[in-house]
Amino acid sequence: MKICIVGAGVVGSYIARKLSQEGYDIAIIDKNKEKIEDIQRTLDVASYNCDAFSEGCIEHLRDYELFVVVTNNDAVNLSIALMLKAVFKKDKILVRIDEEILSKSEIENFLGIEIVNAFNEIIKNIETVIKYPFMEFFNEFEQGRFLVFSYKVSNKDGFVNRSISEFNSIREEIPFTIALIERDGRVYIPSGKKVLLKDDIIYILLEKKHLDNFIEKFKIQNEPAKNIHFLGLSRRGFAILKKLSEQGSFQIKVYEPDINLCEKAAEEFPDITVIHTKLIDEETLKSESIGEADLVISASYREENILACMLAKRLGAKKVLALLEHPEYEEMARLLGIDIPLIARKIVARRVYRKIRHKGLVDTFELIKNIDISEIPVDRKKAGKKVSEISSGNFVILGIKRDNQMYIAKGNTLLEEGDILIVLEKEEDEEF
Repeated sequence: MKICIVGAGVVGSYIARKLSQEGYDIAIIDKNKEKIEDIQRTLDVASYNCDAFSEGCIEHLRDYELFVVVTNNDAVNLSIALMLKAVFKKDKILVRIDEEILSKSEIENFLGIEIVNAFNEIIKNIETVIKYPFMEFFNEFEQGRFLVFSYKVSNKDGFVNRSISEFNSIREEIPFTIALIERDGRVYIPSGKKVLLKDDIIYILLEKKHLDNFIEKFKIQNEPAKNIHFLGLSRRGFAILKKLSEQGSFQIKVYEPDINLCEKAAEEFPDITVIHTKLIDEETLKSESIGEADLVISASYREENILACMLAKRLGAKKVLALLEHPEYEEMARLLGIDIPLIARKIVARRVYRKIRHKGLVDTFELIKNIDISEIPVDRKKAGKKVSEISSGNFVILGIKRDNQMYIAKGNTLLEEGDILIVLEKEEDEEF
């Protein structure tokens, strides 16, 4: 398939890289010369420094089958989509939209395009954190059927001081796989004989419908968040507050240094406590009991928000979630104690890719640095072999997709031609 991507920012470049790795014929357009030059240095795709609205920019890309429009401007994205429909008679168009009102199905159906909404993806992540705060990391795939998440082992759960092989009987009832162990700053692909210790971070693959039963079986402490504090406001922050306030089941406090935003929030959300203060005013945060918060959300992109998140965590907040603008800040944020850094553009890029993929990776998420989840078809060479014969130290089969059904992989499972393997691949060669 020939795919043209309009917009070479974080979302566009991410999608271009993933699709080009799978062998798609990719072209990318952006009027920003520096972005195109960066694409040219790092990716083997056709790139064009031109304005999509200028005569001739898209003209020589007429034969491309799918157009993915992912600039940072909703109005521009919709205008480009309309131009592609009306002038170039294109019918396969996918558009990134940030504003919720512009992503309604009525607009999608009227225009005859497919829309991916950034805000919906963010809210989905926040709602998961609220409902399952024990998760350190999570990502869904296969249309939300499967979930990969991480969990920190405690001395009160059913994991501590037990070897992975001891869970075999439970796996018969609740199929799951422990894909990774993170211990003392190192990451390992474990074998069945390894014992889990307190404070290990384990990465688990589980069919989502079994999640609540899994929590109960392993005695995982999971109290959904009720007491939520906001550090700073933004357009997106107001939208998040609106969604949460509609549910009416949370105690919410907002800290904001801009008096105008405080007045706007107080007027719009009369049941929410709004506090006019600097975000790093430790005495105010203490007096308002931020240390007792179940969840602290930083919904503003100010630089001081990182410091405010660190302060909230030091004062005792159970979980801190921060919306971040730049993907390169994600790892740094985790090192600074932020439990869940959410990169909106990265979330959108994954979602866009999921909608247009046809082969290769099962999803585009990187589990952690140098470790990916991949999807690999079983060919004649692999057919008839057991899972245990295919898996190796840095290549582990986690699940099998067969006849539109998903199965957790077991060592004695025989592979069939046409199966799709969900595998974990690790670049570094380390033994556990």
